[in-house]
Amino acid sequence: MLNNSTNIILNKTWLWVLISIFIAVLFAVLFAKNSFTNPIRPSHSLIVDVEYLVDTNKQYSITSILSTSNNIWQQHSQDSNTLDMFNKLLWFRFTLDSLDPKQPRLLEIDNALLDRVNLWFVRGNEILNEYQIGDSLPFSQRVIEHESFLSPVPTKSQEIVVYVSTLSKGLNHLPLNIWQQQDYLKFTSKSNLIAGVFFGLMLTMGFISLFFFVTTRNTTFLVYAGYVMFLALTLAALQGLGYRYIWPNSTWLQQNAIGIFAHLTVWFSIIFCDLLLNVRVYSVKFSKLLNVIAYAFLINLVISLFIPLPLFFNIFLIMLCTSSIFIFNVSVRLWIKGSLIARYYTLALAILFISACVISVDTLNVIDLNLSSNYTLMLNMSVETILLGLILGISHHQQRQVYLDTQAELLNKERQAQHNQIDMLALQENTTEELEYKVQERTLELEIALRELSETNRELQEKNTIDALTGIRNRSYFNKKYQAEVRKSRRERTQLSVVMIDIDHFKSVNDQYGHLIGDECIKAVARTFKNALKRPSDNVCRYGGEEFVLILPSTDLKGALILVEQLRVKIEKTNIHTDDVTINITISAGIGTAIADITQPEDNILALADKQLYAAKNAGRNNVQGSHIDFIQQQD
Repeated sequence: MLNNSTNIILNKTWLWVLISIFIAVLFAVLFAKNSFTNPIRPSHSLIVDVEYLVDTNKQYSITSILSTSNNIWQQHSQDSNTLDMFNKLLWFRFTLDSLDPKQPRLLEIDNALLDRVNLWFVRGNEILNEYQIGDSLPFSQRVIEHESFLSPVPTKSQEIVVYVSTLSKGLNHLPLNIWQQQDYLKFTSKSNLIAGVFFGLMLTMGFISLFFFVTTRNTTFLVYAGYVMFLALTLAALQGLGYRYIWPNSTWLQQNAIGIFAHLTVWFSIIFCDLLLNVRVYSVKFSKLLNVIAYAFLINLVISLFIPLPLFFNIFLIMLCTSSIFIFNVSVRLWIKGSLIARYYTLALAILFISACVISVDTLNVIDLNLSSNYTLMLNMSVETILLGLILGISHHQQRQVYLDTQAELLNKERQAQHNQIDMLALQENTTEELEYKVQERTLELEIALRELSETNRELQEKNTIDALTGIRNRSYFNKKYQAEVRKSRRERTQLSVVMIDIDHFKSVNDQYGHLIGDECIKAVARTFKNALKRPSDNVCRYGGEEFVLILPSTDLKGALILVEQLRVKIEKTNIHTDDVTINITISAGIGTAIADITQPEDNILALADKQLYAAKNAGRNNVQGSHIDFIQQQD
């Protein structure tokens, strides 16, 4: 009775928390509307008098476009924002009045997803400046490194005509803005603040969820963390922040980031819904359908890499709308069946749907929120993330309470069974009862002792394979691992690479700075090797003194040379600071690679690596030498 009363109080508390958050969101919207409208993006910065033409056959160049008749140009309204331009070359032009040289200006194209854009600033028939930008080019090639496309405007007393050509795989959204540099600095400061708060919230929620997953082993927390992280990546890709900060050198990922991350976000959200609502308990059919829909998004992710962008968006939006309606239907049905979590989840979905409708109506200019869609989207996603996090907390609390209640019931039953057993044993002779008790007690003691002994043996075995100084594996472990990998290479006919590494002139380090600083150098090298090896199958061991050895299964000589050379460069660039002393060290390495053969000794590869190490030392140290053994297989 007490537990039921407590649950009622807790449930009401959580409900009031959700309502309070919703009210706070309303105030946040009003605050954002008053604080981040005109100061964020002044309306006077928008360029409205823009003309365009469609170069269907891609026949025009900037030289020919300058001599074209004005009659072929059409007026373009920026209120419409988009043009059908799939694989079409579009030209735009507009005129800038004479500019004050004391007030430098910036031209902004506020669409981070355009593939390729060419800009020309023309006075008369003289091209003053020319720029080429777009997300199909490396980020480092941008004239101004910013998520939006920015270019400086020449400061001339005469009017300047700006020509823009665009070629993209999707819809042309070309908002053109002219800024004073001072105004743009104010804009970016507030914009970065909003983005920083949003992505900081996403990272915080993601890491908190990962922490709870590690501590509770509840898979729902892991799925929620995946949803939050990929949602943040999707919005980062939409705004160009991902290309700027995360993958600036990957044009392929920039071209496909939205499709990849959006599909993964929806996949995680559907799996999260299935786990959070525990749909399988109420309906196995609904749970299977949710999983089918989720994996349909993964299939469409692969398809999206090979189809045109407009078609991808249409398919994705249809699938998203259909799945959202189905999920909302499932949530309502579970609410009707008495699921408290479904009630809160339905409330969160309703808030999300209302927000989406408001954004859509604002986009269609039915109402005017006077707030950027990016900021509105980040605000809505922040609210939904917090709501889902709270609902997940409620669900975990309920599951834990059910678990505790079940454990308490089992404990009561166990205690009752023990009382009954005691009553039955009381009927037996006192000697028999005492003897059985002693036997049970001794058995328990032996079990405890055996468990403690087993744990001690395991810990000792683990310690025997760990180098005390560096914390990496020791030579004893290497000997066993090397033997196992040689036999695996022999059995599976795979390449095995072994690397012998020695710190150059280490004796002089010990002689000059002392053994303690020498130990710090050894530990620094070990850390560098350990952090650099990404595959679980790769191993680094301390062979002895300042010598290390790497075991690289399924790695040919070329791959081993690349990896070890990267390690050599990292060590060379590493400064070891200790006791006000900065030490630079280098390493020499020898690589032996082969497919192990039964006719050859097992230590052949290790011997080859050692031989190559001495070759590296003889070559002047601070270099890598490698060789491959080709065993001639005898035919039966």
